[in-house]
Amino acid sequence: MAGAGLLWISVLVYLMSFEGVPLKTFLAALFFVVFFAVSLMYYGRSSIVVDERGITCRGLVRTRRFSFKDIHKVDVLPGPVTVYAIRGRGGFVHFTSFFVHHRRLAALLVERAGLSAQAL
Repeated sequence: MAGAGLLWISVLVYLMSFEGVPLKTFLAALFFVVFFAVSLMYYGRSSIVVDERGITCRGLVRTRRFSFKDIHKVDVLPGPVTVYAIRGRGGFVHFTSFFVHHRRLAALLVERAGLSAQAL
């Protein structure tokens, strides 16, 4: 994310060296700079902590706590970026394959929550 953000910052600076560049072009480059900055903040702040009683999921704006008995299901949505949706009492949280050891984390959640292995 940081690399992509730096790339778009350099594109924006490079565009400033030309005359007659349409405003839409500057706005498009600025959009990507902001997009990757927000993405970097999101992944920099996000964390999932597993302890003996449950998990704590911290996102950009909120932190949620689930005990293992409150977790009802872990859905795996494959794709270019795998999404793991943890459904529990009081809502759900998700994490993606951008997290280090995401497969191991999902398997641990299924095991400790007492869910069937086919959930993965």
